[in-house]
Amino acid sequence: MNRVESFTTASWLARLELDFYPDGQVQTGPAGQTRRTNLKHQHQGPLRIQKALYPEGPALCHAIIVHPPGGIAGGDRLEVQLRSQVQSRALVTTPSAAKWYGTDWVVPATQKIEIDLEGQLEWLPQETIVFDRAQVESDITIEAAATGAMLGWDHLIFGRRASGESFTSGRFAQSLKIIFPEGLVWHDRIVLEGSDALFHSPIGLRGHHAFATVWAILAEPDAWTEPQLESVRKQSPELAWTVLHPRLLVGRLLVEPLKLKGLLEQAWSTLRPLVLGRMALQPRLWAT
Repeated sequence: MNRVESFTTASWLARLELDFYPDGQVQTGPAGQTRRTNLKHQHQGPLRIQKALYPEGPALCHAIIVHPPGGIAGGDRLEVQLRSQVQSRALVTTPSAAKWYGTDWVVPATQKIEIDLEGQLEWLPQETIVFDRAQVESDITIEAAATGAMLGWDHLIFGRRASGESFTSGRFAQSLKIIFPEGLVWHDRIVLEGSDALFHSPIGLRGHHAFATVWAILAEPDAWTEPQLESVRKQSPELAWTVLHPRLLVGRLLVEPLKLKGLLEQAWSTLRPLVLGRMALQPRLWAT
């Protein structure tokens, strides 16, 4: 069955639970004393971990989330529950773009991502492509403890301009929340209809059909300083950077799709030493 054109009543739930936790044994190396980060995971449906990898040593676990169907259509549900325990270090990415397919079915496709952050986490999925006629509801919630530090991004492309397709109908709604121990510190809400005036509005996307959000969370007692902010702005001037909380820095990027990934990787390379105390070493997967 062609899931883009012939979708009627079939749908599925894809659920993935990830738990990154430190090994009990302390290891001594060039970076001092560290603990190996292990990953416990279980899945339901077509969403799973390909493999836990350690290209940067045992302290940092790289996990690749794969979704074999390759796309999400109306009625499908994706759920990810991730726990990053104290003293764990993890990087999560995907091998390819997520695709929200167009459908004539009125029930939207949904995504729910819940992250319980106590250790160090990098949430770095590939881009999301929203096809024409897609109906999408996405909810991302991050609860960061005082010990939690994180780099994350979300980049969206509406329509497939290279194939002559624009996002002329459909609906994309996304909620992104970051919660600290004192409560909700940021709630970003996006609702875009096909051919929405916001795509061309000077207070919206200003004619672009791709944009990205980057967030960087420091562990207490660290806080973003003005010299750090100036350094980030100097090294990644294409993004608009704002400190929304002493621990939280957010960047926005409006750009053509072909430039999106490179500028995000540049921002990540700048932020990684500041947030996680680790030099940037790009996952080999990003080069494929």
